[in-house]
Amino acid sequence: MQLELNFNPKSTSKGKENDPQKVGHDLGVRAVLAGRLMQRGDTLVVQTELVDVDKGSQLWGEQYNRKLADILAVQEDISREISEKLRLRLTGEEKTRLTKRPTENMEAYDLYLQGRYYWNKRTEEGFNKAIEHFNQAIEKDPNYALAHAGLADSYIVRGNFSLLPPKEAYGKAREAAAKALELDDSLGEAHNALAAVKENYEWDWPGAEQEYKRAIELNPGYGTAHQWYGELLSGELGRHEEALAEIKRAQQLDPLSLVINAVHGKILMQAGQDDLAIATPRTPSRIPEFLHPLERRRPRHPHPQGSQSGVRQAAMVSTCPARRRR
Repeated sequence: MQLELNFNPKSTSKGKENDPQKVGHDLGVRAVLAGRLMQRGDTLVVQTELVDVDKGSQLWGEQYNRKLADILAVQEDISREISEKLRLRLTGEEKTRLTKRPTENMEAYDLYLQGRYYWNKRTEEGFNKAIEHFNQAIEKDPNYALAHAGLADSYIVRGNFSLLPPKEAYGKAREAAAKALELDDSLGEAHNALAAVKENYEWDWPGAEQEYKRAIELNPGYGTAHQWYGELLSGELGRHEEALAEIKRAQQLDPLSLVINAVHGKILMQAGQDDLAIATPRTPSRIPEFLHPLERRRPRHPHPQGSQSGVRQAAMVSTCPARRRR
């Protein structure tokens, strides 16, 4: 039995908390972990409850009062207590993954979170700050695989938005992704980054699909993996129904992501469902203003093997002026 717990920092909107039952029904899960974080000086107060989606009843609840430096230990305690409460039969590997710490260095952890914050802004300044923070996290902990994966993602989107020459952007992305995988081959984010390099620069679409599937297998709650895989399925492979299933799953995991919602509209258009695309909130025409200056075509570098797939890809690029909103 698989335990899938997804933390979404965007779980509230304009001060209104989401109903755990509604969230659970939208995600198609049996239980939802709801929580609230409060900081009092150097003390972190974490209030959590596990809610039965069908009955609306509390399966488990706890409050933790810990020092900020103990936040990783709190995550381990919550995961362990939930698995025990639900009497999950976990394999040794699953137990290890459930309580695994990505780093023991709290400064590196904080820098990584800041890097992801800037990365999600999808602006040139945001990408630059993300790279700065990921590099600082790596300086604090050179073995921090997630930070290397974040660095890879930053160069991928810079390449997608033509903010760096393709060879430089994707070369650095591949190097960072390879380092992340060297440190932790079970890291879904690293496989996802490698998939993006294979898709966007090497045009190795079978290889990209294999890596996207591996990323989702390792981390099924990673919305970006479902989003990017959906873009591959629709834009390159023409498998629109599968693509729509992936982007809808990404929306379930991160319903307030402007990028994911915009990509949903793009995939609907690629599938020939223009009316639905227009009616979809936050479709590409309604994407926030901060994304427009970064809209670019995929770089027109020669296909590595000069194959027919490269000719087909060039034609697709020329007919789709906004290929990537990653």
